[in-house]
Amino acid sequence: MNSNYSIMRVLLAAFMILSPLYTAMADDDYIEARRLLDSGEILPLEIILKNVRQIFPGKVLEVELEKEGNKIVYEIEILGGDGVIGEIYIDARTGKQLFSKEDD
Repeated sequence: MNSNYSIMRVLLAAFMILSPLYTAMADDDYIEARRLLDSGEILPLEIILKNVRQIFPGKVLEVELEKEGNKIVYEIEILGGDGVIGEIYIDARTGKQLFSKEDD
């Protein structure tokens, strides 16, 4: 139930950010993310989070989908059980971890 709750919070946060009540830019970002997902250019967030949780257990605080160079990257912020916040960068197309770091 805890993982379902976390997924629901991430989806709710994403919905709030991407809601049409927000700026046109956010609306365009949502449309582009949906296009990338529908075309198979990126993996679904659900799959990414399932894989990340196996390596980095903790509470997902934030997820962003960004273009970095020629890659599309899921940037995932996680609060670990030790209280440390980490960021994991995942190639959105392959699901492979690019790198991770701890926030200062």
